[in-house]
Amino acid sequence: MDAVWENFKNSNYIYPPFPNASNGTQEISLYRDTTSMTILFITVLAISVFGAMGNGVVIWLLGFRIKRNPFMTYILNLAVADFGVLVSVIGDSIIYVFIPEFETAAFFFFLVFTYSASQFLLTAISIDRCVAVFYPHWHRYKRPLRLTTAVCVLIWVLSALLTAVTITLFFLHLFVAHRHYYYQFIVNAVLCLPVMTVATVSLFIKVCLKGRQRRRGRLLTIVLLTLLFFLLFAFPYNVMFSLNAFGSLAAATTLGGLILACLNSSVNPVIYFVVGRQWKARQKETMKMILQKVFKEEESNAEETSVETQA
Repeated sequence: MDAVWENFKNSNYIYPPFPNASNGTQEISLYRDTTSMTILFITVLAISVFGAMGNGVVIWLLGFRIKRNPFMTYILNLAVADFGVLVSVIGDSIIYVFIPEFETAAFFFFLVFTYSASQFLLTAISIDRCVAVFYPHWHRYKRPLRLTTAVCVLIWVLSALLTAVTITLFFLHLFVAHRHYYYQFIVNAVLCLPVMTVATVSLFIKVCLKGRQRRRGRLLTIVLLTLLFFLLFAFPYNVMFSLNAFGSLAAATTLGGLILACLNSSVNPVIYFVVGRQWKARQKETMKMILQKVFKEEESNAEETSVETQA
């Protein structure tokens, strides 16, 4: 087991580099404790596996079993991005621990790609919901039919381009001490955090603090919870990972940020189920029924809002 964790300690990609007494830094006691490392490793894997299963169910239902509306296209793409993040963590964990002779930079680049896409998609979702709440008539009747699809395509292209820059920096060795891949986390934070923060506060004030908006119900509750969990779970990983590049944080803190990021990528299917389900209903509801009901509510609310606006 000690040999396994020795391989694990040498990771420089998804898992942060560990302090080493041989290079003049003091080794942190946590990394001497094989039991603690086992617990952390099992925690990351368990969260990632269950999260990937949940997102896989959402992808299957929205991709093949349910007729989608524009907003469901955002949710489908978000589930794909989160699934990619979790698969990257699972693959990198297994290879680094059990097959260390294999090169695993590909898993890290795929993580960066999907993690960036997830954050950009959440930003687009927050903007879409703000427009739906503050400008319902335009959102319902004048929005271009293929706008959602175009936005999703642009997000994936942008994420791919940013990751391509990261790969280029990596192979050209333009940064020292493995700092070539940290810039993308900073870019994500600068582009996404201000927009999502403003959108979350605006939606909360408009929906939760104004009585007439409260009946709009579960869909906006899901969006608000998704944005809140991002601010609590995903964004700290950006900060921790970036600061660790310059030696500002211990690697243990960055590993904790990775656990939070895995939680963020895993929690959305749980939010859909918990918020969308009618717990007192006599009929047992499947995930398909819950998703259909929640997003049908989105269409009915848009119609109701448009009638109120015209009145």
